[in-house]
Amino acid sequence: MPTIDCDTHYWPIEFLDTVANAAKGRIEWVDDRTVAYWRDGELIHRFKTTRWDLGERKQMMDQEGFDIQVLIPDNRPFLYELGPDLGPEMARAFNDYAAAATKGEDRFIPVSWVYLPDMKGAVKEMLRAVEELGIRAVKLTGGYGNADLDAEAMWPLFEAADHHRIPILVHPAARAFESQPAHPWLIGADRFAPMRFLSSAIGFPMTYMHTITRLIFSGTMDRFPNLNFSFFEGGCGWVPFLMTQLDNETKHRSFGEWQKKSGITLQRKPSEYFDRFFVSAISYEPYLADTARQWKNHRIIIGSDFDHGDPIATWPHTVTDVHALPGLSAADQELILGGNAAVFLG
Repeated sequence: MPTIDCDTHYWPIEFLDTVANAAKGRIEWVDDRTVAYWRDGELIHRFKTTRWDLGERKQMMDQEGFDIQVLIPDNRPFLYELGPDLGPEMARAFNDYAAAATKGEDRFIPVSWVYLPDMKGAVKEMLRAVEELGIRAVKLTGGYGNADLDAEAMWPLFEAADHHRIPILVHPAARAFESQPAHPWLIGADRFAPMRFLSSAIGFPMTYMHTITRLIFSGTMDRFPNLNFSFFEGGCGWVPFLMTQLDNETKHRSFGEWQKKSGITLQRKPSEYFDRFFVSAISYEPYLADTARQWKNHRIIIGSDFDHGDPIATWPHTVTDVHALPGLSAADQELILGGNAAVFLG
């Protein structure tokens, strides 16, 4: 079974040359290995050549022990405030470039990006990426507007993903503007002010627990039975806790009253839906073996956060970290390092 790094960030600067929109921004070389991306007179992001150079990535993969990288469209340059013209154009240009750059490469799995505020266009672009470009996975930063992923506004995208069995990768964007007040870690960024550095480490798992609960109890997972989601940079130790809490809630009288009032009847126990939620572990989680044991038939995957320098990033020692974790069986190591990701990605 190949080892698969499911969380690596990818932003090839050359795709920007194919965007005609004058508002696209510009690339400025800081030194021979570092670029800065500017848009609307604002520094959006600064990153190194490893963010797009596949040759450099292969060297790092060999050093780390990964056979395959999943190339997630980088967060901060790709948010939902780009506007109705620039957003869809950036998505199309990125997807075209990613497909061409990885054609014939068996060590990279490209992931498409779509501009959610244009839902009709987002569905069209996701299907174009699948049918014309061969990109069979899509990345979302979360919901958009004052809504989470279970919102009815998301249903057109989910219907298409369900029909074509397109896996959905969820990766929020901390420390960057998003009009997503429904997400617990954001709320005007006030929740973690003045401790913004905690917005990913604490905010991501909070967001995921909120999102998964809504996806289950809204009936979304029943409505779209072929949907599979993956969640990144929030760890996985919270999953057994959430499964237990949600199952316990269904034993109370208030749950039955809610079902009658809402008209929603879950087809399975809440914990049983977790076979469709693939959650990326952080290789330094010391309780990973316990999590794998408590989450029966777990869907734990792994991501290094390459090539970010965040505290949550674990490259270039992710694989060796997992192998060194006490109590983690060889079978679970294989599932976490590649087996589950192979199932998720088809």
